[in-house]
Amino acid sequence: MNATAPAVVDGLAEQFARRSRSVDGGHREWTGTSRTASGAGRFRHRGKDYTAAQAAFILRTGRAPVGLVLPACEHAHCCEPAHVDDRANRQHEREALADITGMEHRAWACEHDKAVYARRRADGRRYCAECNRQASRPHCEHGNPVCADDEGVRPYVCGPRCEGHQPARTRPFSTRGQA
Repeated sequence: MNATAPAVVDGLAEQFARRSRSVDGGHREWTGTSRTASGAGRFRHRGKDYTAAQAAFILRTGRAPVGLVLPACEHAHCCEPAHVDDRANRQHEREALADITGMEHRAWACEHDKAVYARRRADGRRYCAECNRQASRPHCEHGNPVCADDEGVRPYVCGPRCEGHQPARTRPFSTRGQA
């Protein structure tokens, strides 16, 4: 582990080493008692929460991770500093691999972490599951959320809206005075 990286918080390497151990195959396993909902290690150091993977990434690179930090190896929840990467590193590696293999690399249209949300359709085309989830929420033709609450609903051209979902810079739709 590189405990001398410039951006590493004092004592982080010691806390990390105390709560983890090396295992066969060059991997590192979390031995601390605190874990995330998925089972990955976590701890608090000097008032800041870290996952084991975040701490390992900081110890290796000396910088804060961008996005989710995941192990690049097949060992579940591995926190060996040499085995973890953040979203920016994974994206860079994908681009480099595309260049080496001669594949066309098209940048994603969104900023969601592809290690988490990337999916492939049956025909092989890729898509972002989070963008699809957000797009599948009900909305009117103007992109406003459709309100199912009948209390306090006012009529608008694009449909009824409650006070919390009023379209920006518009007035309620009225049929009074129209012939």
